[in-house]
Amino acid sequence: MKTVLALLALVLAPPILITAPAQASTTWASVSAGGNHTCGIKPDGSLYCWGDNSNGQLGVGDTSDRDTPTRVGTSTSWKSVSSGDGHTCATHANGGIYCWGWNHDGQLGLGDTTDRHTPTRVGTSSSWKTVSSGARNHTCATHDNGGIYCWGYNIAGELGVGDTTNRLTPTRVGTSTSWTSVAAGYSHTCATHSNGGIYCWGDNSVGTLGVGGTTNRLSPARIGTSTSWTSVAVGVADTCATHSSGAIYCWGSNSNGQLGVGDTTTRGTPTRVGSSTSWKSVHLGGFHACATHSSGGIYCWGVNGQGQLGDGTTTDRHSPTRVGTSSSWKTVSAGGAHACARHTNGGIYCWGANFDGSLGLGDSDPRLVPTRV
Repeated sequence: MKTVLALLALVLAPPILITAPAQASTTWASVSAGGNHTCGIKPDGSLYCWGDNSNGQLGVGDTSDRDTPTRVGTSTSWKSVSSGDGHTCATHANGGIYCWGWNHDGQLGLGDTTDRHTPTRVGTSSSWKTVSSGARNHTCATHDNGGIYCWGYNIAGELGVGDTTNRLTPTRVGTSTSWTSVAAGYSHTCATHSNGGIYCWGDNSVGTLGVGGTTNRLSPARIGTSTSWTSVAVGVADTCATHSSGAIYCWGSNSNGQLGVGDTTTRGTPTRVGSSTSWKSVHLGGFHACATHSSGGIYCWGVNGQGQLGDGTTTDRHSPTRVGTSSSWKTVSAGGAHACARHTNGGIYCWGANFDGSLGLGDSDPRLVPTRV
């Protein structure tokens, strides 16, 4: 795994603006940007990955990097994909979860610590709903029974199972049957509940959990009393969430303005991002964040040394800054030092660092503005 440890150094290495060659039109149903790799699913249910493959995280049967989308197996029944740092997991139409890539701490959930270079099924359950691959070495998933299960690295309690012991197979988080989503970060995890609350657990050294103070939590801890949260996203040491009011709130580390609140001061509890009540979703990368707006625009903020904010510069932003002028964006996914988004024309556009071909453009040159894959 080489992404997270290198991110801070990337801030000091400004890229050259490159204009990409014309790309053939391709439509996509979803995209997930990981540490230095990216995966996407096409409308026919086929799965493609590209970028860093040093641990087999592309799932194509080897450890050679790819700088253009490369098909993973032959299945046309993939439903969703989640790109972590050195590993990737996906849900399948058969109800199963499949994981591949780095498995040093059991983050693939297969009962061992052996890497896999192709998708390998996690257990036998056919009732999984969603999966989230952490930016470090753990994974969490939601199940049809309403439970959350986590596995892998657990040094800070990021699995939420009440201790700091690694798990090699899915282990249930508490007893609740009312979880609605889960997001695995670097060393913390957050989830939404049917009661409208957000709960977080794991590392809290910089207020990452939003519960005040800096004490780690080994099991889910509720953030405040609001019953109106609609989604939650986690980064390396920061967290953001959308509220039913249409607002975004962020908390945790803010060394590069990644909270979007206009400064670089860490926050230990949810702090509102600007005054807009028209946000739709938010996604966190290494040290930057991107969000979709009801206007159809994408806004990004935080570190920008590799152009990961997509605004044509390498200047950090401490508050939301619009990506281009398009009002036709659908979703966005922020990776280690890059981001990718889906457009209403069916295309995926990526920008930022392009280490190992993570932008899927046939080279390793960074882009400062969205470029079609």
